[in-house]
Amino acid sequence: MSPSPAPSTEFARFIAPIGVLVVDDQLVVREGLARLIACAPMALRYVSTAATGAEALSAAARLHPDVVVLDVDLAGEDGLALIPQLALTAGVLVLTSHGDSLTRTRAMRLGALAFIEKHQPAADLLGSIAAICRLPARSKGEEAPGRPGTSSPLTMTPSSDVQAARPY
Repeated sequence: MSPSPAPSTEFARFIAPIGVLVVDDQLVVREGLARLIACAPMALRYVSTAATGAEALSAAARLHPDVVVLDVDLAGEDGLALIPQLALTAGVLVLTSHGDSLTRTRAMRLGALAFIEKHQPAADLLGSIAAICRLPARSKGEEAPGRPGTSSPLTMTPSSDVQAARPY
């Protein structure tokens, strides 16, 4: 039996560093996602977090993220209701444990560009962020200019498991 292929780590092929806003009501999930994204091999301006819809809208207006990773249920608040506003200036990726087809259809109809379930591998999330950033800019059909940021990404090497699975 041949080893399964290593997940793609080609997330760094962007025109400019990106800003990511993670919106989730659960502190552990929110901070874990922010750390995962911050450690990914992609050029980042920043990774910021928000716990509520109001915090998300305020942070998005202030930071102008390229991608918003949005949970469906924000402590009883409808996260999907934020998509139309957030999608005006950012690519919205819905990350949820509510992976039913009705939720997925509603998210995409409201303007989400990607829909990932929380049980999927981290590579799926990072790959979706990369794919959103490769899309043409959402306003005026131009590439989004880089904005000065607060984050300096480190070059990351693949884990030993990934390295072991590579055919050299």
